[in-house]
Amino acid sequence: MDNFKAVTVSAVKKGGYFRRKPTAAGQYIRNHYNRKDQFGPANFSCTGVEDTNKEIFLKPAAVVYVEV
Repeated sequence: MDNFKAVTVSAVKKGGYFRRKPTAAGQYIRNHYNRKDQFGPANFSCTGVEDTNKEIFLKPAAVVYVEV
């Protein structure tokens, strides 16, 4: 069984892999940081590993799980 550690998405290095939940099947790659501007809050762009068209935007304080 894989062991996972809960961290914030800002602690994951750029290009690092993480999961949204420890039991989730899909993984994401952390991409670039978007600063707060007139269009929305600050967030990180994250792309799905299996499906590169899948992109999510997470707040810097969002909790994600990395493999230990």
